Amino acid sequence: MAQYARLWRVPGAPLLLVGGVVARLGQGVTVLAWLLLVKETTGGFSEAGLVGATISLATAATAPVAGRLADRYGAGRVLPLYAAAYAALQLVLLAAVLARLPLGVLCGVAALSGAAFPAISPALRAAWTTLTNEESGRGGVRQAAMAAESTLFELVFVVGPLLFSAFMLLGTPLGEALGTGGGTAGPAAALVFASLCTGFGTFVVARGQAMRALPSGGTKGARGIGPLREPALRMLLLCAAGIAFSFGGSPVAIAAYTKAHDGASAESVTGILIAVWSIGSAAAGLWYGSRTFRGSLGRRFLALLAALAAGYAVWALMPNSYALGAVLFVSGAVIAPALTVEAELVSRVVPERMLNEAYTWLTTVNLSMAALGSAVTGVVVDRPDGHMWGFLAAAAATAVAAVVAATGTLEAPASPEPAPTAPPAAPAPPAPTARTARTARTARTARTHHGTESDG
Repeated sequence: MAQYARLWRVPGAPLLLVGGVVARLGQGVTVLAWLLLVKETTGGFSEAGLVGATISLATAATAPVAGRLADRYGAGRVLPLYAAAYAALQLVLLAAVLARLPLGVLCGVAALSGAAFPAISPALRAAWTTLTNEESGRGGVRQAAMAAESTLFELVFVVGPLLFSAFMLLGTPLGEALGTGGGTAGPAAALVFASLCTGFGTFVVARGQAMRALPSGGTKGARGIGPLREPALRMLLLCAAGIAFSFGGSPVAIAAYTKAHDGASAESVTGILIAVWSIGSAAAGLWYGSRTFRGSLGRRFLALLAALAAGYAVWALMPNSYALGAVLFVSGAVIAPALTVEAELVSRVVPERMLNEAYTWLTTVNLSMAALGSAVTGVVVDRPDGHMWGFLAAAAATAVAAVVAATGTLEAPASPEPAPTAPPAAPAPPAPTARTARTARTARTARTHHGTESDG
């Protein structure tokens, strides 16, 4: 654990690590909370799914804008504004849902809320990249920093659902006692908690030393397609698309598997299996960050993607949920290391002044492709033995990502910054002629004579 001890001693690191968890803890709560709250007030899962999807898609569509603003004006200035707007809009959406306003109004507020989501994860990765660059002399802990970032983000989705369950247990009897409805009190309390975590946590982290020290481009910030001009980043985004598709679809396939194998206890078994998958990822992420690896990052990424695809394929062969749980833990061990390498590759192929935007493009790809994976797998699992086809769809998507990693260039260095254009040299004065020489002598004599008279 020496690498993590070194990482903790980096100036500003404790706030990034601890504050980053608090700032993102709400992400592990809000998906379930909105789903159950909207379902309780509208009576349908389709309406609930539409509101949740609107939030995610709005975040995916606008994340690069937030990233470019953070690169141009500084994450320390931009993120607090986003955090305040997001927290306020989440509470407005909560009030609108409890007031049972029309679905169109709910989706409109949900879109505004999603668009205001603070890009805290991209900013954290950009901060780690800057803190561990070669000029800082801390390049040896970058792998540990990215591994810690990936692992802590995994833990958010382990702790978040547990917190939500606690709010449900406490809120349901309280709501019934107060006459406000047992089915709404728990999710509503969880959403208030999540809004406060995101708003306050993001503000504290953004105003910390490390985040305020991030370079900003000012008027020389990225223009046009920005970091997308880097071919290696485009290849990485294609790989990320396959991974995200599998992440979106695999929980749906797991739910279909437990429904087929576990009957009435399917819902609880699904939650346990997904938690086991996340725990395997988190444990492997901690181990990966504590080690020192040599060789090509691109080849390591390819090997991890191939292992992830193979793991999905093995899921389809499991005879019961106990066996699936064991395989989930083992195959989950690939996730955090793969995401760590992905983040390291982005830090190598994009200039520092465009890192926030580059990482927000990952957010856009992850959210949109995860939504697509969930939708496609939802259709696939409705057929006989659909869970098996859902697992194979996840394997195929990750295999495509591996093919892209094998055929593309993932480690090309960032394009050099354009050199400043030197101003044109002033033209040389013409050679003096006899006439101009006599004129110059006459002028000097006159100036000397005038100066003598003035001095007198």
